[in-house]
Amino acid sequence: MKPMSRYFIIALAFLILAALMRFWIAPALELLPADYSNATALSEEDKFRDSPTGDCQASTLNTKRVDQTIKTSNQTAIIEGALHVYYATGAVNFEVTSLYGVDQRTRLNLAGYGSVNRTGQYLFPTHVQPTGYPVWDPFFVGLRQAAFDHIDIIDGIQVYVFTFNAAGMDETTGYSYLPDVPEHYLAHTDGQGTIWVEPLSGFVADYMDSGVSYFVDPSTGMRLADFNKWDERYTPETRTAQIALARAARLRILALEDWLPGGLLLAGLFFLGLFLFQRKKKVSPRAGTVTPSQVDRP
Repeated sequence: MKPMSRYFIIALAFLILAALMRFWIAPALELLPADYSNATALSEEDKFRDSPTGDCQASTLNTKRVDQTIKTSNQTAIIEGALHVYYATGAVNFEVTSLYGVDQRTRLNLAGYGSVNRTGQYLFPTHVQPTGYPVWDPFFVGLRQAAFDHIDIIDGIQVYVFTFNAAGMDETTGYSYLPDVPEHYLAHTDGQGTIWVEPLSGFVADYMDSGVSYFVDPSTGMRLADFNKWDERYTPETRTAQIALARAARLRILALEDWLPGGLLLAGLFFLGLFLFQRKKKVSPRAGTVTPSQVDRP
């Protein structure tokens, strides 16, 4: 094979590889892993009573969210999402576990899985935009709208800060251990919070929320009495771990989408340049050749 032809084939191969890496291989490798799991811990300050007329007791609680993939099929992950809130003694304050069907590409909830047809994001997607996202995850039993608020820096990485509000969510199942729930009362919750998201990877670097749960008359729907007020935030250990995960995922995406395709593109352009250079040399007049312009005219 002639060197000129070889340069062209090599250039073409590198350019095709660059396109494949950016538009096929990278998206495939950025799917939510089939074995995805994550556990986060929060520290919670709480005021609680177990009846409408009981005395409120202040406590520091431990909150734990656990995500565990059960199986995957056709880019759909079945994730068991659980939220456990408990006292230092181990006694339960709130507890709920449910199954979520999650699109591995978009991280959206898919209808038809579990006991509830959910919408919105279970996890934030990659390439988060400074806009609004509907979110439905184990932290609350209903859909809430996360609105972009501002950009911040946490431990050297840029994050998008989202805020949300949610009202009237039915959390009766989570409080069903209470003496009169659900026999005499339903339990509803209003909440608000802040989410710090690394935008390229979609990882949540920090999280906090607060809210109030209250008894509701099941026959009239009337709000009766507040029984649980809380403020919680990721523990320092969880925040450090989440930031490390976000940083690693960001570097991986940059490598898959920019650095590797960019390197292959540059290599392709280099060999294409060699091909064009050799081609130009081949068609150029040889040294010492007499051209028509050099012939004396009569």
